[in-house]
Amino acid sequence: MELRPLSDSHADLLTSLQQQEDVWESIGTLPVSTRAAGDHVFAIMEGPEALGFAGLIKSRAAGGEDFELLCALRSEAQTRGMAKQACQLVLNWASQTGKLERVIACIDESNQPARAIARKLGMTEMGRQSPNRIIYVKSFAESLVPAPPRGRQP
Repeated sequence: MELRPLSDSHADLLTSLQQQEDVWESIGTLPVSTRAAGDHVFAIMEGPEALGFAGLIKSRAAGGEDFELLCALRSEAQTRGMAKQACQLVLNWASQTGKLERVIACIDESNQPARAIARKLGMTEMGRQSPNRIIYVKSFAESLVPAPPRGRQP
């Protein structure tokens, strides 16, 4: 699996995902054009086949200017651990390339699979956004602090 920047060439993928009831219920409208908005969205690829998308969308859900982690997969790819793997790749990008301090995820309370993935990714529950959405957060601040040097100190 690899992530590639989402582009106009992925319009068919986004259309097919938007027609999936589970994607529509969890995410709503999909990020058709995100490059101008400053979002970071990637197509999830397995060889030449686009399986879905994952990325970071600007969000004020936690009261700040955070990036929110989103992921949507075609039905046939949902049971193979692909969502967790794709989300981990996005979180790696967020901490290493994006140099973000934290990422949030707003997950419907009834979406147990997504909540389980968030916990497996090391995200912690931060609170509720609305009566049925739970905000999870992954902080990278401690990973950005350089480790103390090893060996003898002078």
